[in-house]
Amino acid sequence: MIRRATLADLENITAIYNEVILEGGFTGDLKPLSVESRRAWFFDHQDRYSIFVKCLGNSLIGYASLSPYRNGRNAFIETCEISYFLASQHRGLGFGKELIGHAIDRAGHSGFRLIVAMILQCNQRSIDLLLEFGFSISGRFSKAAKINGEYFDHVFLSCRTTPD
Repeated sequence: MIRRATLADLENITAIYNEVILEGGFTGDLKPLSVESRRAWFFDHQDRYSIFVKCLGNSLIGYASLSPYRNGRNAFIETCEISYFLASQHRGLGFGKELIGHAIDRAGHSGFRLIVAMILQCNQRSIDLLLEFGFSISGRFSKAAKINGEYFDHVFLSCRTTPD
């Protein structure tokens, strides 16, 4: 089941994100975050900007978020950024596809015309997944991220929710 996140989900969402941080190569954050530090992020994702959680039984196993792109700059009001993360034991089982498909659908219904994603080049699995959904690589920032002493490109992908 996929549903909108509630504040009660924040601890599990943070735990998944922290697992991803500790694995390295999936996000630009390098140190785990506290649940309290994620509260503002959660409250910034209401209405159009949403967080969706994937539950399996009684367990929250992943989430996707639609975030502002260039927050506060009204020219980008029809553009959002997608992010998604799954607990490690639930990757490769199709749950990421479910979350991304749901988020793309909700983005279109929420009036977003364009969805962007910024993915580290070392996360090729995620890049390939977005390409399956019709995203295209729009550019890259060469060696923008430094993780464990190694530099990685930040790949910029985009997808329209409606035809031009």
